[in-house]
Amino acid sequence: MAQTIQVKRGTRAELSTYGMLKAGEMGFCTDTKEVYIGDGTSNSMVGRALSGPEASRPAAASAGRLYYVSSGSNSGYLYFDDGAAWRRVNAQKLTDVSGTVDDIADGSTYAKVLKADLTAGHPNKVSDGTNTKTAAEIATHLNDAAKHRIINDGGSTITDLWSAQKIKNEIELAKHNIEPQASVKDQHLTAPPGSPVEADRYIIPSGATGVWAGKTNQIAEYASGSWAYYVPAVGWTAYVDDEQKIYSWNGSAWVRTGGALQTITAGNGLTGGGQADSVTLTVGAGNGIIVGSTSVAAKPGKGILVNSTGIEVNIDGSSIVYDSANGNQLTVSTIDGGTF
Repeated sequence: MAQTIQVKRGTRAELSTYGMLKAGEMGFCTDTKEVYIGDGTSNSMVGRALSGPEASRPAAASAGRLYYVSSGSNSGYLYFDDGAAWRRVNAQKLTDVSGTVDDIADGSTYAKVLKADLTAGHPNKVSDGTNTKTAAEIATHLNDAAKHRIINDGGSTITDLWSAQKIKNEIELAKHNIEPQASVKDQHLTAPPGSPVEADRYIIPSGATGVWAGKTNQIAEYASGSWAYYVPAVGWTAYVDDEQKIYSWNGSAWVRTGGALQTITAGNGLTGGGQADSVTLTVGAGNGIIVGSTSVAAKPGKGILVNSTGIEVNIDGSSIVYDSANGNQLTVSTIDGGTF
């Protein structure tokens, strides 16, 4: 019969309470999966590296041992015993590493900068892969007034550059001369009027004919015996005379922005809404719901009755009954498993 040998075992807390294992005695912590061996004075975890001051490190003689310097000189270094000498296996500072930056290859995202292209730690050249210029050359170019436009608040040509304050002043002066935008007479005429009057304006709808054909959504203005056309820009606003309402161009359509600004939004179970003069909200029928022209009703289904009393459950009085003593709750009376 096979034999099983079990070492002393228990939780880590129980080992702490137990105290020191005897010399050579082994203990297994069932919760942390740690293995300890005692020497009668302390418990040492199996596989744990030796530690202490470097001066206390034993002579190298047992290959595979690790020693961690926990204090004093060279604190933080980890050594490996190869059987003949202790070899340091970690680095804590650049001087522990051999080689130079030249030994590091350029990566796919970052790369080195040539030492010749650095001055006091700063790059002194800029390159686009073809042209390379020094910082001095770039500064000379930027500071060359002959190659760049100079602020000239007294200038009036289209190439003169004004300061921000000058531009602001000119805009404020121009705002005082803005005239109200003229209205349009209609936005639904598909054919140009036969006898237009000077300055008459219209928004051209889709499907327009005659000289208006192909100019959908443009504003047509009759001036000096002919029609002039203006393509709207986002934000243009026009008052439509025959509707007495204001419309704005949103980039794709003329939308009403004056008159009734409320937006009717359908809620749960409703469809429709919008900003039109007339808004229709429709009740959406669902499973078991019937929507008529003036009413909403429940639809009778399997075991459900709808009558003048209300919505009732059709029960057989045997397997399901009303419990009148408890508010007519439905109660299971008989449960029959049936036959094969």
